[in-house]
Amino acid sequence: MPALDDLVRLLGADLEPVTPALAPPLDITGVHVSELTDPTPYLTGGELLLTTGMGLTGQTAQARAYTARLAARGVAALGIGLGPVHTTVPGTLVEACESAGLPLCAVPAPTPFLTIARTYWSLTAAAGHEQLSAALGAHRELIRSAAGPDPVRAVVRTLADAVEGWAAQLTPQGEVVAVWPREHRSSARRIAAEVARLRVAGPHSSATFPLGDDDVVLHPLTGRGPLSGFVATGCPRPMKAPDRQLVLTACALLALQGEQRRRGVAAARTARACVARLVLSGHLDAARSLGADLGLPAIPARVRLFAVAGLTGGADEVLDVLEPAVGPGRQLLAVAEPDEVWVLAGPDDTQALRAAVRRLTTERLPGARAVLGLPAAAAELHRQLAALTRTLAAVPPGTSRDLADDGTAAAPSLDPVLGYRRADLAGAVVAYLRHRGHWERAAADLGVHRNTLRNRIATAARLMDADLDDPDTASRTWLALRANGLA
Repeated sequence: MPALDDLVRLLGADLEPVTPALAPPLDITGVHVSELTDPTPYLTGGELLLTTGMGLTGQTAQARAYTARLAARGVAALGIGLGPVHTTVPGTLVEACESAGLPLCAVPAPTPFLTIARTYWSLTAAAGHEQLSAALGAHRELIRSAAGPDPVRAVVRTLADAVEGWAAQLTPQGEVVAVWPREHRSSARRIAAEVARLRVAGPHSSATFPLGDDDVVLHPLTGRGPLSGFVATGCPRPMKAPDRQLVLTACALLALQGEQRRRGVAAARTARACVARLVLSGHLDAARSLGADLGLPAIPARVRLFAVAGLTGGADEVLDVLEPAVGPGRQLLAVAEPDEVWVLAGPDDTQALRAAVRRLTTERLPGARAVLGLPAAAAELHRQLAALTRTLAAVPPGTSRDLADDGTAAAPSLDPVLGYRRADLAGAVVAYLRHRGHWERAAADLGVHRNTLRNRIATAARLMDADLDDPDTASRTWLALRANGLA
């Protein structure tokens, strides 16, 4: 809106300040002409009121009452046209305006009031054009930012600069993804409670609330998929209408970017899930071949299997937590079912995944349950599935269980006997332990001579470097065999 001092400066001698001597920088909402002694019913506030003073007789009481009404209505300034009624500005009007704090200007004869009105509207049009150009420029800059290599941080920074405040993108849980300027990270963190309320209110709800000296606008990022987060924008109150439009544009760009990222992530997860399914089906060679074609890292020789069930937000929410846990750029082999997630963890990822799963079941998804299987050769991992599924079903909600903490961690490695091709050493160990070392019964169960069984058990003990006649070793080996689906 044009200011009174801009109008006076542009009109020059056609609009001269009387009191105060210099026109203040007051925003003018319009120019209104009235000869009524009480024009306030036709005013909304902020106007420059023009009058010839036809109803003003020069009495002090009348002038005081007139200016008091105008000031109470919020009139920005009073302009008196000289010539037809008053050749000079009445002293009583000057005193009354000073008393009411109402700026007073004089319009010398023969300047028409229409000249004042036309000048005001030309300033308004110029300001509107300038504002429109600035808004279009800000929108173009937002679009350029969204097309850059780091769209989230670029859009947040551009939005903060455009509204002359700060901006942040948050996760659906209220965690800060990006904020600019960086010193406002504490402000972004303080609105987590509002994020929780908006999640309850629905995916299309927004909120405006004060935070210190700022007005904060919180908008959800929604598209065709689930809620992907929020955008928070803070600036000195009140937020201007063009700034609110910028916020909506930024939200649309970030939601689109999130949708594109989600599609890319979903495609990559689907490809890795195919590799994981082959491993869990016992087709390790096919899994390695497909993984190589997809450019995935080599499957470790030994892996552990994580299983998470009892999901309420879908498998993607679990993978969104587990994938960052193994570090940037790492690609997790996982199979996502509607209510379960099965993850293959290599030796380098086990500790980070175990901590992430525990946080997941205790904080993010308190109804979920998880199991971490025993280390096994990748080629034999499929043998654990049945036993691990039974164990997973028995785990209480909100807890995770590591089978390595159940006393089976010290079990001899089964890999040597499972990889032995000249005889069924694993079957011999199972029969021997099942019959508690009775050679005749175990040999009969296998359909071989007892000396053949003795030779196989001796070979198995040597390969595993274990004494199968030791009760502790025998029990741990038996549990390991059961965990692998062999017993």
